[in-house]
Amino acid sequence: MKSFYDLDYIIEINEKRIEQLSATYQKVLERITNILLIYSGISIFLISIIQDIFWKEFSHWIFLLAFAFFSSFFIATVYYTVRLLIPVKIAYLEPPQKFYIEYRSIYEQTITDQVSISNLLKASYIEALERTLNANTAIFRRKNSFYYNALIYALLSAVPFLICISFHVLKKEEKIHKVEIVNSHNSK
Repeated sequence: MKSFYDLDYIIEINEKRIEQLSATYQKVLERITNILLIYSGISIFLISIIQDIFWKEFSHWIFLLAFAFFSSFFIATVYYTVRLLIPVKIAYLEPPQKFYIEYRSIYEQTITDQVSISNLLKASYIEALERTLNANTAIFRRKNSFYYNALIYALLSAVPFLICISFHVLKKEEKIHKVEIVNSHNSK
């Protein structure tokens, strides 16, 4: 059974957790395609719907209300998607030589017992691991919340957008087209 008094075990679990966190962070960024699929579906009719609004094709209150909801949800999803895509500074561990050269020489100036120095070096390394882990955990949670919010608002924007599309597709052409019949055969 592993013990949390064992410094090597603490180092091992922190290193594994940092690796897991890094892989999970990459998966969050890879899932952006889900949001992009929704954006692609919306982009098919977006120009037509906007033209319907500005050219006063529809003035029905349901259409206008649906467009207002769609616009607010869509702006929110774009905001969170942009926040998701903005690069952040990931915390990295200090180079190992800092521990086995720099810190070791500092500890050797005051301590002569190699076991104590080894434990102090391990404790310093654990502290650095935990700082990195805590910083990256905060970054992961923040990016994951941006993804979640972007996806939720994208899905929410799809509902009123479908209402707008139904108005657009079902609109009847009420314009009267004048047709002139021309006799192409001239009789002499």
